[in-house]
Amino acid sequence: MKFLELFKDAKKGFYRYFFFLQGKESLNMAMEVLDEYLGFNESATVAYAFHPWVEGSKERLKEFKKLYGELVDIDYSSSEKYLGSTFDVAVLDAVDDFRPNYVARLSDMARGGGIVLLYSDDIRANKLYKSSLTRSGVAKDLFEERFIRLAKTRRGVVYVDDNEERVNSFSSAETSLPKKRGGFNVPKRLYELCLTDDQAKVLEEFDFVEEDGKRVFSVVAPRGRGKSFSVGLALSWFMVKKQDEGTSIVLTSPSYYSSSEVINAVLRGAKAFNVKVKLNESREGKIMSLRIGNSRIRWLAPDLAKDEDGDLIVIDEAAALGIENLDLIMRRWEKVVLVTTVHGYEGSGKSFLKYVNNLKVPSQMVKLSFPIRFAKGDPVEKLMYDAFLLDAEPEDMNVSDGVREITQEEMFSNEELLRQVYSILVSAHYRNSPDDLMVLGDLAFQRVFVELPGIAVGQVVEEGGLDEEEITAIIHSEGNEGNLIPHRIIKYMRAANFGKLKGWRVMRIAVVPSLQGQGHGSALLRKIEEEGARAGIDWIGSSFVAEVKVLGFWLKNGYTPVYLASRKNEGLGGYSVIVMKGISKEGKRLESSLSILLKEKILRTSHQVYFNVNPLALIKILMATPSLGIGDLAEIHRAKILAYLNGEIAFNTASESIHLLAEKYFYEKPINVDEVSLASLFSRSFQGKSWYHAGIYLGLKPREVEEKAKEAISKILSYYYPETEDKVNL
Repeated sequence: MKFLELFKDAKKGFYRYFFFLQGKESLNMAMEVLDEYLGFNESATVAYAFHPWVEGSKERLKEFKKLYGELVDIDYSSSEKYLGSTFDVAVLDAVDDFRPNYVARLSDMARGGGIVLLYSDDIRANKLYKSSLTRSGVAKDLFEERFIRLAKTRRGVVYVDDNEERVNSFSSAETSLPKKRGGFNVPKRLYELCLTDDQAKVLEEFDFVEEDGKRVFSVVAPRGRGKSFSVGLALSWFMVKKQDEGTSIVLTSPSYYSSSEVINAVLRGAKAFNVKVKLNESREGKIMSLRIGNSRIRWLAPDLAKDEDGDLIVIDEAAALGIENLDLIMRRWEKVVLVTTVHGYEGSGKSFLKYVNNLKVPSQMVKLSFPIRFAKGDPVEKLMYDAFLLDAEPEDMNVSDGVREITQEEMFSNEELLRQVYSILVSAHYRNSPDDLMVLGDLAFQRVFVELPGIAVGQVVEEGGLDEEEITAIIHSEGNEGNLIPHRIIKYMRAANFGKLKGWRVMRIAVVPSLQGQGHGSALLRKIEEEGARAGIDWIGSSFVAEVKVLGFWLKNGYTPVYLASRKNEGLGGYSVIVMKGISKEGKRLESSLSILLKEKILRTSHQVYFNVNPLALIKILMATPSLGIGDLAEIHRAKILAYLNGEIAFNTASESIHLLAEKYFYEKPINVDEVSLASLFSRSFQGKSWYHAGIYLGLKPREVEEKAKEAISKILSYYYPETEDKVNL
């Protein structure tokens, strides 16, 4: 294998080559390619990604270190730490794992003129992520087969296996490098740090957030455009200008490493201004805060950031936080900077763009298009976009073809159909990643329902029908994650008999944003229910983050909440809820029994377990559970409640009486009370929130929250005890 001419042209055009080597000799082939590249570029930097804990992986690493002792070895599991890092060569050991998220992330780290080198014995067999999609020993290879087909035909890719070698060359004539033209009203020392004029535009427009009143400034771009770095430079300028009077900035993101590039850029900017910086570092070496004079920026997790005080909040990878979390932050903060990826692997920003465009506050958006690590037109980026459908866009709908079921094989043998289906999933959800495409192709026991062109998609997974041995394994925490709903119900609610029932879990149901709220999702769900009943299943359900809008969709369609996770899923940014609809007689019975148990848990533990759950979401859940009669309130409690309503005693004085009345109402639900009033009452009486903290969730001032709670209390008291007197004799 001789690739010197390829390397020379790649350097000339600042683009990259993707080497995909698989087969029995893949290790030796990979080392030959690396050796040849190091001969061409003697000062090359090399990253090597692998799973160090898997047997045999460190031995392969040692072989590469014989060629290049200074390579940076990266554990796939912690590769997020290296976001923003750049190397000439990115070696991906795919012997133990071939996971789309890792391939996309690590490929992005190679700079123009370099190579991505992926080697494997066979990406279809004995892979860790693939094993998580395997149930009863069954998984499909549709995703991998398509990846191989693309690799064999895409330009800028060298594909070699035991039987063939394909060199699909590219040309430097087809790439373009950014030309900095200047003319920006920004400090020269910062402009020199910008790699593109796109980045300089962020600096120039950033003063929008300094204007009076509420302001939202958004920076959006595909991966690798330097958006976080440009925001960091803008922040350094802002902090230097405010170093005497002082300013407090909070930086937040789904994980610390998602926004580490912002911190790095603030440091680079401060150095350019030649100002003194004071750092506060964690034991692991993370820069948690830094000061420039009286200006301070600090990183906080989203849960802490939303309640924090400060002058400005910066949210990196904002789309991945979810719309409900963004809403909370928007209500709390006056100056907001949103940074997010579109067409990336941190999560699609398409529904995020719709959210920002619909904001009712002064806002401004800057979009970056030029890559900073490689030339525009880079073939490896094109391969990643095609292989993982990162830029899939739904078609404009003219006439619906109706709702129908399609097979995974149909999709993965028809590129146009696959792109249509996946584009709907990406456009409708803010949490998407390349892994999702592999799930769509490889997960067996899956059914896909669609309304095309470009309208709606439903992904359904068959679950349940477990035997005694499988149920016992779940009871004793021995896995079976492949049956998500039975697993949660058996393990956490201890309802062993639920495992024997057969059900369908709606893994995803998506309608393109422009057509949401028009009944397309409900029509898709009805088709799924019809087919489920025809198949003789016992239940249909779904598990998702308990957000008010999503809950509303499922409850409107007759589904009942039966489970709410006791711990927040940090990866999803919320508490997972399970809803279900019984199809068979036994399915309906268990639906009711489980929902009553959930009602009891929420009413008894919300002050502790569910304190951070949106009270509006909890109200929706409670009001969808079955009614259950309980005893009357003693007269003394009624009198205390009346005294509170009349302004004669404080809430805390009557709190136990109010709690008892509200508990009776939530068990029995005899009359309708508006959700905001109920949420105001619940957040104070059951979650133990202050009126102020409840107001952040509800978008109300503290006084308004208490007034709403009083409205609910008054209506409930009048219904149950219309003749209540303000005093009693014990």
